[in-house]
Amino acid sequence: MMNIQDALSIGDKGVISLVGAGGKTSLMYSLARELVSSGKRVLTTTTTKIFVPTREESPVTIVSKVPEEIVAKAKALLNKYPHLTVGSEYLLNRHKLNGLKVSVIEYILQSNLFDFIIIEADGAAGRSLKACAPHEPVVPLFSDCVVALMGLDVVAKPLTEEWVFRSSIFSRITGLELMQSVSESAIASAILHDMSSIPCSRQECVKIAFLNKADNLKALSAGEKIAELLEKMGKTIFHKIVIGELKPLPQIHQCRVVQQERTR
Repeated sequence: MMNIQDALSIGDKGVISLVGAGGKTSLMYSLARELVSSGKRVLTTTTTKIFVPTREESPVTIVSKVPEEIVAKAKALLNKYPHLTVGSEYLLNRHKLNGLKVSVIEYILQSNLFDFIIIEADGAAGRSLKACAPHEPVVPLFSDCVVALMGLDVVAKPLTEEWVFRSSIFSRITGLELMQSVSESAIASAILHDMSSIPCSRQECVKIAFLNKADNLKALSAGEKIAELLEKMGKTIFHKIVIGELKPLPQIHQCRVVQQERTR
């Protein structure tokens, strides 16, 4: 069975930024576990905010705003703990971690301590779908791979804030009115709109759509429809479209390679 590493074709090292909604945190820690099991050293972090990881998600968390301190602590820990999570400070009575500045992540990258840095680079307030505000997402220009997620359980649900984060922006982008059923075509349009605006300084940067929560035939069918739309409309944006599920255990159901019509 194909694993997440194979589905994303991430190679031997790199910076992976996760955006969108409906599974970023699950993907981050699931991928980290896979990479560690294959002998890699992995940093998980965020440029926004995340819940403080459990020890099952990440055995050690470093909390510091000072890049030199982060690197020094990581050096001391990595031989015993090849997966570390880093945040700049605790929030909400230590339930959440504030993220790192992009400049701090770049400093850590240049230390060459880690094979992979996985960044949760977007916030979605626990929803399965979102539209980006002008200041979102916070994706480092030096990312090697950007993965846009959404949760297929949102298909046919009403366009409300309960289901779609920043639903009014989603409505404006897609033309779907509030309270209307969220369609596959609206989802594809929103994903394409937001991913097309994410810059990468690395020409070889790979952009992937991950359609999550395909845990039943109805959801899988909806995922296939969205994937077909993304293949047709996103030839200058996406390299791959993955359909799968991340809970209770990661499963990749389909992995489609998009025939590129690159504009750059």
